[in-house]
Amino acid sequence: MSDTFLFTAAGDVVIRHPLFGEGAVNSSGLTELMDFMRRGDLVWGACEVQFSTRGFRTDSEIAYLVPPRVGQDLGKAGFNVMTVATNHTWDFGPDAFLDTLDNLSAGGVTTIGGGRTPQEAWAPMIREINGVRVGILAASCLVPPYYAVREDRPGIAAVRVRQEIALDPLGMMMEPGAPLKVNSFAAPEDVSVLTDAVRKLKAQVDVVIVSVHWGYGRGTPLAAYQRPLAQQIVEAGADMILGNHAHSPTAIELIDGKPVIYSLGNNIAQQDRINATPRQLEIFEDIDPWSVIAEFEIGRQGIRRITLVPTECQADGLPVISTDTGVAQVILDRIVELSSRYGTEFRIEENRAHIDL
Repeated sequence: MSDTFLFTAAGDVVIRHPLFGEGAVNSSGLTELMDFMRRGDLVWGACEVQFSTRGFRTDSEIAYLVPPRVGQDLGKAGFNVMTVATNHTWDFGPDAFLDTLDNLSAGGVTTIGGGRTPQEAWAPMIREINGVRVGILAASCLVPPYYAVREDRPGIAAVRVRQEIALDPLGMMMEPGAPLKVNSFAAPEDVSVLTDAVRKLKAQVDVVIVSVHWGYGRGTPLAAYQRPLAQQIVEAGADMILGNHAHSPTAIELIDGKPVIYSLGNNIAQQDRINATPRQLEIFEDIDPWSVIAEFEIGRQGIRRITLVPTECQADGLPVISTDTGVAQVILDRIVELSSRYGTEFRIEENRAHIDL
């Protein structure tokens, strides 16, 4: 009997159309990718839409209210755990948010990072697989007004970020018009809630995975608060941090030997370009069609091996495994380069990148 299990992470999911049944148009490449994902004992993604027929649109610049059956399709596709701690899962208000939780659950997907109460939103998913007890919890550092859960309001588990503009009077005189520096840090009171949840979870399981919605949606740079927050999460007992929100694959860092995946990029990217405003189209231009799926071999002592599999979103926004060696190499080379500044070493074999821990 194996003493490890396979955890598959697939990145951000912006889906608007059915994957199965009436109205679905699937390629053989998508079927192959879904079969690959289903190898995982746990398959994770980040939900970036709402599955409901109710609700009112908030001030979110980009928001999609999607038929409930599409949320249930995600379970058929292979997902069985998704974070709803994102800056889009409350875009149509509390009723649509709660419907999203229910519709994902109806499809066999356990949700983390959101709920009807703070206790529910911060509750981890705990499973025992091949003798390994694993717990996963989620939070978001992108917290629009009213999205954070409260005792009297459903919502997401929030770790808010504070920002300060650093003014240099002499520098402003020497170079007027130069970009201002913005310092950012996670709010200590929210960090305490998160790290307390990690410590409590670590006492119950062998392996703790923390999903964090953070950083910049466009591009690959890290925000100033990300690495210090990652350090605090690892020190609290996390065995891996699984970041999301950046719509491009970004760096991987080992902090005290624990992997921090800052972002995997997009898995499904069905943004509505036909009805988009000029501002939305400008944003969509920065959404990367290239991404990765990550497989993690996990044992009782933690993460043993990471494998990155390059993927490409097609014109319909659905992903396929990259079979073009040139494209796959470019995707992996970019991640290797971004990670090199943190000393992360990879082993590249046959269009795959591996990290052995």
